[in-house]
Amino acid sequence: MTIAASPIDPIAAILDAFKSHDVVALCDGGHGCEQAYAFRVSLIRDPRFAYIVNDIVVESGNSLYQEMMDRFVAGDDVPENQLRQAWQNTTQPHDVWDRPVFEGLFREVRDVNASLPKDRQIRVLLGDPPIDWSKINSADDLDKAWNAMGDRNTCAVEIIQREVLARQRRALVVYGGMHLLRKNLYWQLKFPEKAEQRFNPLPNTIVSLLESQGVKVYSVWTPVFGDPATLQSDVSSWLTPSLALIFGTPLGEASFRSYYPHAMFTRHDDVMVEIYVDPVRSPVMQEQFDAILYLGPPSELTWSELSPALSSDPAYIKMRSDRLAWARIGDGR
Repeated sequence: MTIAASPIDPIAAILDAFKSHDVVALCDGGHGCEQAYAFRVSLIRDPRFAYIVNDIVVESGNSLYQEMMDRFVAGDDVPENQLRQAWQNTTQPHDVWDRPVFEGLFREVRDVNASLPKDRQIRVLLGDPPIDWSKINSADDLDKAWNAMGDRNTCAVEIIQREVLARQRRALVVYGGMHLLRKNLYWQLKFPEKAEQRFNPLPNTIVSLLESQGVKVYSVWTPVFGDPATLQSDVSSWLTPSLALIFGTPLGEASFRSYYPHAMFTRHDDVMVEIYVDPVRSPVMQEQFDAILYLGPPSELTWSELSPALSSDPAYIKMRSDRLAWARIGDGR
């Protein structure tokens, strides 16, 4: 029986989820949505947060710089040119983490920690593999580095197991939603038999890997491209932000394509091609996530942009251009 999803207070719901889960995984909302960031800030600034949650695991930081980030969020002075390496030097060669909302979270945690006793201060765990860009000067160097460091999701899970679960702590995991799927998606490819060959029921994602190890994870998708109001009309009247449990509701029984309508890009026969979620064969939304965080219709959401100073800095432009070239992004091959 399908029932309508109902909005509830998102901060209370997430904090309540930690009563029965060691990990809450929160989709970051398209890597840069300002309303999603504002919610994260309000969540960590809630006085209850630091007394329930110990760690925040982020996609937007290179674990090579963990010791430096520990010092920074604890209140130590860290020179700006050193600190920014944590988010500028991840495995991602493009500028995704250079938007102010990602640096902003580190500074918000530092500010919150300043008013907390040492034993309740929030730790930020940098989840990306420890790539060292000082040793990379060519495409071959980058290929070797990527091959040596392994999978990004596996790295994050190893960090969560070692730094959170083994120490009987609780973590909020903030990653792009596709890193948080429970089941794999079918993709629409030109040749259906190739889609079958590539399909694996369990994806190598943070949530699926943790749950395969017996960890209870509560997962929340943040829709920023597909509008849930097209699936349940009264959603448009909800207060923002709101959280809704989706199992057995129109929001949960909908195709995942409703939430992820845009293209992914993959290399097929050595050519970059667009692929889309297969709306029929892919698992539906409630098989992937427990809840959604509703921030409003996509047309009303705003996006963090690079600062003018950074985007006009010749040294920064050269650094990003070199890395994109070494990663062979944009070459059409």
